[in-house]
Amino acid sequence: MSNITKKNISYYLIELLISTFSIIFSAWLLKKGVHIGDPKLLTGITIAIVMALINVLLKPVLVALTLPLTIGSFGMFLIVINAVLILIVDGLLDNFQVDSFWWAILFSLLVSATTSIVSAIGHTKVIHKNKDDDFTDYEEV
Repeated sequence: MSNITKKNISYYLIELLISTFSIIFSAWLLKKGVHIGDPKLLTGITIAIVMALINVLLKPVLVALTLPLTIGSFGMFLIVINAVLILIVDGLLDNFQVDSFWWAILFSLLVSATTSIVSAIGHTKVIHKNKDDDFTDYEEV
């Protein structure tokens, strides 16, 4: 495998793990309204994959169809779209249940916040002192 392909695979696996953690953590915090079946890790990975696929395939269509509402609400309608997508994932998977639309809104906000925080913590800068390496003076890791 080429170096670029390995980097891409590593990136997507890390993103999948971050999403899985965010989903399981958010469901744990919202255990009265969002339920993940056992085994939680496998179910979390499944939810993360299905959510990613739906976000890639269906979300752009919904955003395009509701563009006037989204613009009129200054982007707040995207929260509704995210909640609808979570309810679609709920309908597709047996081990994942969201009790209502309001729980879906809360879950989507919490997953987004958790994912952002974990990604920000993991996004570090490393300065290499050794000039013999193939690294620049300041490179992202």
